[in-house]
Amino acid sequence: MKCPKCTTTELKQTGFNAPYVCEACGGMWLLPGSRTEIPGMTVESDEEAPATDNPDSKTGLCPSGHGIMIRARIDLDEPFFLEKCTACGGIWFDKGEWQRIAETNLADNLSVIWSASWQRKQSQEKNRESFLAMNRSLLGDPVFTALMDLADTLKSHPEKDRALALLQREIIQP
Repeated sequence: MKCPKCTTTELKQTGFNAPYVCEACGGMWLLPGSRTEIPGMTVESDEEAPATDNPDSKTGLCPSGHGIMIRARIDLDEPFFLEKCTACGGIWFDKGEWQRIAETNLADNLSVIWSASWQRKQSQEKNRESFLAMNRSLLGDPVFTALMDLADTLKSHPEKDRALALLQREIIQP
């Protein structure tokens, strides 16, 4: 099996029923049923990949020979893509991606990452974060913090509509 990113390097299995690794780029090919119970599993590379290489710039071919893999964007602090073969279910992790996934609860059910509902939820969370950051910037920290505290207080209040109406009226009153 060849590395989907290096394209010429042979993948090596790290043990019985273990993932395959690329010694050149540090990537890992995880087939369904492979052992992954070692949460601190790391993939070390003998050589450093050139700094200009961006492994997420494109997807690769399934190392098992099933064609182009599909991608799923993972929106953590620094977003990245995972690739999956739809035929065999294998997942490709570029160097360091397994560690980032293992730090979250995503490692327990990797298949959910490619579901439309999970991708939609990730997009909504990212949009909310951008919306809040923009408003914090425009309103300033004191006003933004006061509004967020008020929003938290009113979320479960039975008369939240009345409170919003009062707030709006007080704002537009001379």
